[in-house]
Amino acid sequence: MTEGSPADAPKDGDRPLRRDAALNREKILHAAREIFGQRGLGVTLDDVARHAGVGVGTVYRRFPTKEALVRALFEQDLEMRQGSAERALTHPDPWQGFVDFLMEMSADLAENRGLHEVIMLGSHSSESIETARGGMLPFLEALIHRAQESGDLRAEVTASDIPVIQQMLSSASQFTQGQQPDIWRRYIEVLLNGLRERPDNTPLTTPSLSNETVEQVMGLVRPAEERE
Repeated sequence: MTEGSPADAPKDGDRPLRRDAALNREKILHAAREIFGQRGLGVTLDDVARHAGVGVGTVYRRFPTKEALVRALFEQDLEMRQGSAERALTHPDPWQGFVDFLMEMSADLAENRGLHEVIMLGSHSSESIETARGGMLPFLEALIHRAQESGDLRAEVTASDIPVIQQMLSSASQFTQGQQPDIWRRYIEVLLNGLRERPDNTPLTTPSLSNETVEQVMGLVRPAEERE
């Protein structure tokens, strides 16, 4: 990893951080990424400090609340998911682009409990995180449309199917209780076989969830009764 320019250096408000402070910040972020990924967002800043090997006060100086630490970690992760979708849309093979995106997102969500809770469950959300999560829908729709136009993806598949598939795969990974966390890879192969268009496919008899229902479940919008 190359060092960034002074303009890219971590900052505390408008002031660039001293080198030792910047190194501590990166150490905290690295430790938080590991422990959130392993145990989810239920861990405390004290847990992060112990995992990072720094004092609790050092963590609180850089990140006064857990929400601030979660934002710093996962806003970047959500931007990376958007970048993944953009790359998939430029893949010369629409089906392979769709598969690549699904595989990359499935790996992230199945293997990182914290990211799964942020994206799928809306835990510790902020305005910027909500914007990034909600902004994935147009990319999903475009990827699906391309693969359907090429004749590779069955016509019944909708963008609202993708979060449900991600939840199924993450649940499969959690089912093994750490004994075989990559088991989701087996089941994504099964799902991809079912998603691919074939002459002998029988029509799906159950409709997909509406986008509104998926958004409510993921915490992107409040249920109607709460808006009244």
